Amino acid sequence: MQNLLNKVRIIGDPVLRQKGRPLALPGDTPFIIGLVRTMERTLEVAEGLGLAAPQVGESVRLFIAAPNHLDELNGHVVFINPELKPYGETVKREEGCLSVPGIYETLSRPSRVTVKARDVRGNSFTLDVGGLAARLMLHEVDHLDGVLFVDRLSPIKRKLLRGRLRKLRQGGRVY
Repeated sequence: MQNLLNKVRIIGDPVLRQKGRPLALPGDTPFIIGLVRTMERTLEVAEGLGLAAPQVGESVRLFIAAPNHLDELNGHVVFINPELKPYGETVKREEGCLSVPGIYETLSRPSRVTVKARDVRGNSFTLDVGGLAARLMLHEVDHLDGVLFVDRLSPIKRKLLRGRLRKLRQGGRVY
């Protein structure tokens, strides 16, 4: 199971900086099913809340959420080609990322999000979520756009983290 954890791409890997391509349904369905299985097992081993396809080396617009952790998701765990509309007050909360292991920082994000996406069967759905579920959506869609949470930190915070981020980019892991 440890080798699944090694599938998680770490800051410095070019795939994390690419904008993911949209998936075509039903044409990409066999690829999607295999990718989702790998991502689910990887997320379970890593004990994360969500995982985006670029984090396992696939530059496509898909992310998953850990099942049974966020009731607001109404059982939805696979988000294909998600489109977000953030709104509401800005809330500060600590955030971390499997691709930036060992670093946790407070980040401001909108408190609510409406997401439109497709599930693994290609069915469209829309959710309106707040709190941790909204933060998860914003964080994972950032991955699909080639953005890491540390990119959203203030210049001062990034400067303070420079050495730790350099070590991660050079192949260090802090799991």
